[in-house]
Amino acid sequence: MLIIPIRKYLAEFLGVAILVATVIGAGFMGAELGSEPALSLFMAALAVGAVLFVLITTLIGISGAQLNPVVTMVLVIQKAISTKDAFWYLVSQLLGGFIGAVIANSMFEQALIGKSSLVRAGSGQLIGELVASFGLVFAILVLIRIDRIALIAPVVGAWVMAGHLFTSSTSFANPAVTFGRGFTDAISGIHWDSVPGFVAFQILGALLALAVFLFFYPTIKEQK
Repeated sequence: MLIIPIRKYLAEFLGVAILVATVIGAGFMGAELGSEPALSLFMAALAVGAVLFVLITTLIGISGAQLNPVVTMVLVIQKAISTKDAFWYLVSQLLGGFIGAVIANSMFEQALIGKSSLVRAGSGQLIGELVASFGLVFAILVLIRIDRIALIAPVVGAWVMAGHLFTSSTSFANPAVTFGRGFTDAISGIHWDSVPGFVAFQILGALLALAVFLFFYPTIKEQK
């Protein structure tokens, strides 16, 4: 009886671990190749967007491929998943973020548990996180409502890839990924002092997305 929920939680753990390993690994690879900052950013955007497409496509039938605490939060508010599932999803996602950092660090022969010195501060970067999280959550909610589940993988992959290139924060848009990126000294890392602000604005962006979604897509009773 327990095997089905365990599969869901393991899928969330695996997905976030691979996602974090991707974004950190892309940062290390860009540095090893001596790439220009613009090229390094494009490499990371392409890698993360492509991996998200693969992860969501392969895991959506197991756990829903939420892979993001703010997505889980919004679905709990809408009562689309239980609070029990949400709790274990969150635990799995955060643990996946940590292990993903360890994997990326080990691939590039760095300290297994690193510490980023890269402070990401300022109102501009926080607003960037709000924008990135808003667009991500809003797109997911709309696609679920209009029954276009098959489009979630390409749309999320495209949004996150674009967010890397146009937002001031390079589109973390995920508290579990932000958490994981605190455990590396790669250029894609984040200093722990910057984590609370990023997470707060990610949550704010997700809640704003939910509010706008409910305005555009009210319940059937409200539409009448």
